[in-house]
Amino acid sequence: MLDLMRKHARNWLVKILLGMVIIVFIFYFGSTSWKRQAEAIAIIDGKTIPYVEFQRKYQDIVDAYRQRLGGALTDDVLKNLNIKQQAYDSIINQAIILQKAKELNIEVTEEEVKASILSNPAFQRAGVFDEKTYHQVLRHIKMAPSDFEDAQKNLLTSIKLEDILQSSVKVSDKELFDLYRFQNEKINIYYLRLSARNYEGKITPRRTDLETYLKDHENDFRVPEQIQIKYISFSGQHFASSVKISDTDVIEYYNRNKDKFTKKGSNDVPLKDVKDKILAELKQSRSMNIAADEAKKAHDTIYQKENFDDYARQNGLKISSSNFFSSQNLPQELGRIKDFPKIVFGLQMDEISPVLYDEKAYYVLKLVAKKPSRTPELNEIEKEVERRFVDAESIRLCKKDAETILDRLKKGEALQKISQEKGLNIEETGLFQPGSVVPKLGSSKELTDALFQISEKTPYPDNVYNVNGNFVIVKFKERDKVDTRDFETKKVTLKNLLLRMKKNELMNSWLESNKEAMKNDGRLKYIKDLKDI
Repeated sequence: MLDLMRKHARNWLVKILLGMVIIVFIFYFGSTSWKRQAEAIAIIDGKTIPYVEFQRKYQDIVDAYRQRLGGALTDDVLKNLNIKQQAYDSIINQAIILQKAKELNIEVTEEEVKASILSNPAFQRAGVFDEKTYHQVLRHIKMAPSDFEDAQKNLLTSIKLEDILQSSVKVSDKELFDLYRFQNEKINIYYLRLSARNYEGKITPRRTDLETYLKDHENDFRVPEQIQIKYISFSGQHFASSVKISDTDVIEYYNRNKDKFTKKGSNDVPLKDVKDKILAELKQSRSMNIAADEAKKAHDTIYQKENFDDYARQNGLKISSSNFFSSQNLPQELGRIKDFPKIVFGLQMDEISPVLYDEKAYYVLKLVAKKPSRTPELNEIEKEVERRFVDAESIRLCKKDAETILDRLKKGEALQKISQEKGLNIEETGLFQPGSVVPKLGSSKELTDALFQISEKTPYPDNVYNVNGNFVIVKFKERDKVDTRDFETKKVTLKNLLLRMKKNELMNSWLESNKEAMKNDGRLKYIKDLKDI
């Protein structure tokens, strides 16, 4: 229970809001079209979950976040949200839920589906279901009524199963108060800080020490495989001068994409105000199409005749060459090509790539040299090995001293006595609310977790903690008193929150155990790993 609270007590509101968006899109706007297709990601009880379902789910979730976050949804935010994992888990979990509901004979009638649609506020006008609005909404999300009704049936089936599973979940007053305390209580601690850097001067490594360290940490020094390529690029800009855009082209593009040039709630932007932008977009698009055709022609000819250099010379094309590079250090000019490392490191010697592209150009590549992965000899990297050995040894010695001090404190020796003996200052954080950062020390999840365990009766935690290169020994000083009146005013809200948290935790646990059982029984088979999608 404490782990659950620590996990969710801080940013629960944001998680719930985003979770609601995801749930709506997953069940309302998703579908479960289990059709046998050539490319599948999983099979459950003989039914195929197609890759296209993953694509649809992924886009649904992206759209949901975009609707909620708007311009705040940057590429970095998208990456951190790990949407591929969300989509992958979602379709597998939904399939398991529906399969288990079927086994438990959980059914949803047509009347229940109809009632849920009629009562959906999204389809109502003045509080009453409006068929015109219903069809407008479905057209907007590009779903046929029959598909939406199937998705709605799946949603109601899932809700029924979840209600059965979660009906036993209760929340006690003690749990509520613990959650409130985790969110609001402040703590003050003493601490001693030992710096690993102070131990570096005490270490004089022998050559045998370095040899042993290199052998034990071989993978840390391993030089990855490196390759060298040459390539021909076909940039859209190169063909831009040959592209002619007529006024008719501009008008047609403007009429097709008016929404693109109009802000919500405002009038249409006049054509004259966006004409230059349209011209640039059309020229870029058409010049890239020409570049794609030229790249494909080059690829097909080179592939058949094996004449990479001759083709370039005969057609006046520049051949560029890269330096040797690894998959972690890609050539800057090629780094935006989709799946670039996977493709080029999969090539054989003298093999040409398929046509690759980024937003500016198309490329045909040829692998010309390879250097296999290897571990350098000690004499090649002796300084680096020595530096890392000294770092590791200083950390080991520092931690050992810190643990000895903590052990003495737990046995009853006075903090003041030991601090004077070791020449350490006793410092104090002041009252603060435990979170990601401890005042004057820095960020440490392990230390933050330990703060919830110490008290006047148990003033010391079980361990010392490495925070920003220092080993820290902490001692409880005081906690401020929790405002019980404030707790009473927030009790109902906290109860709803904690109930939802516990239900979600139960559902996740149920899904994971069923997923594992079905996998072990051969009922669930993964065809594609997430990393391959």
